[in-house]
Amino acid sequence: MTDVADRYDGKPLLRFLDAYVLDALGALDEKTAALAVAMKDKTAAALGVEGDTWQEVIERAMAMPPGAREQLQALWEQHVVLVTEAGQTPDVVAFAHATVDATFLGAGPAQR
Repeated sequence: MTDVADRYDGKPLLRFLDAYVLDALGALDEKTAALAVAMKDKTAAALGVEGDTWQEVIERAMAMPPGAREQLQALWEQHVVLVTEAGQTPDVVAFAHATVDATFLGAGPAQR
């Protein structure tokens, strides 16, 4: 996988999408969480949506269905079982990146 800095180069929304998935899984680091909170209003304005939290801003900007966070949690739980059964260690960051890539890349706003 590419370096994290390279992953986000020229794609600021991608950082928020990764953060959203990690937050849903309870794995978002404090520094990124604080940055997301601090950038909520600017992100909302840039995306042309409103929300009480940065998570709501992302959900509305990406037209996520109700229950998206719970769906992500269920996918992660399934992934953990499969990876563990295969004798490997689950990597929540790699899972978040793969999930965002499969779900949003090429879908428009994530490229911003």
